[in-house]
Amino acid sequence: MMMVAVLGGAAIVGCAGQRPVLLDDASAVDAGIGMATTTETRKPAPFEIDEPVIAPGEMLASDDNPLVDVGSGDGTGSGIFPARGGVKAVVTPTGVVVPVLGQSESGYVVESPCGIETEITWGQPLPSVRVVLDPGHGGTEQGAVAEPGRTEAELNLRVARRTALALQDREISVALTRTGDYRVPVLQRARLADALEADALLSIHHNTPRAAPSVRPGTEVYVQGTSAESQRLGGLVYEEVMAALSQFDVDWVSRSDAGVVTVIDDNGEDAFGINRHPETVTALVELAYLANPAEAALFETDEYLDAVAAAMADGIERYLTTQDPGSGYVDIPRIFNPSDETGGVEGCLAPALE
Repeated sequence: MMMVAVLGGAAIVGCAGQRPVLLDDASAVDAGIGMATTTETRKPAPFEIDEPVIAPGEMLASDDNPLVDVGSGDGTGSGIFPARGGVKAVVTPTGVVVPVLGQSESGYVVESPCGIETEITWGQPLPSVRVVLDPGHGGTEQGAVAEPGRTEAELNLRVARRTALALQDREISVALTRTGDYRVPVLQRARLADALEADALLSIHHNTPRAAPSVRPGTEVYVQGTSAESQRLGGLVYEEVMAALSQFDVDWVSRSDAGVVTVIDDNGEDAFGINRHPETVTALVELAYLANPAEAALFETDEYLDAVAAAMADGIERYLTTQDPGSGYVDIPRIFNPSDETGGVEGCLAPALE
């Protein structure tokens, strides 16, 4: 029986006893698999599967295929059972990755991207993963906008998809917090990474407003102030990204204190929710400046996408497999107090799950 799951615009395809293969968009189309895409209403469109669907309660794993084990649950009076066999999340029929809260007699009980407990009739089970990639923004929160019109939300997702493929090439399991142009509040991104028991969460962004002219890229990585491992993850990602971007001849912009930075509010807490909420080791990377036209033009090229995807995958792999310390650390914390409630659940419109 074939399995199909969508992770960040790529499909995982596998059969019992075989290692799953991650396909990019073009390869998936060639294989006859419809991909999760977005519509004008910013809801992911369903993807089509020719093979039978795995329903909750069916056994997908075996001694030869220990990828996931759905289990059948121990019934209680509530009609909701614990999700058994290592299922941490599911990919819904529309390609949205959601945490699993339990199982009912008719499906999975999940938490929607807006934090609402809901039920779906089936989904592709996911066990724990090593890495969660978080394409920043999405839906009604588009982030920075380049002069040609490219939004940060779209660019972040393109980079995350390419990075997921690079990690898969390194045989590192990965999931994305969003797989289309829909909004996921920061707390839900954190909860998904924690549910998947990831070793690392990397949130991917592009910066604004435009900074001062610079001879080197203005890459910044924001790390968790109380986590030495977050700082090491950030330092390794920073090191690799800076090396990759420095090969391009671009009129860069940068802050004078750019590097691996702890950003705190007046209370001494991590200012950014994506660093404050997760238990997972987390870093937020601002790759470069979308508000700078010279850099925005670079972002439209495959050369840029391939370079930063490989760089982040290299940094993550080094974090997982070595004790390398990284570099680029800024000793003095930056003080920042967010002035609005972006990233919260207010006004969140959940994408269709089925």
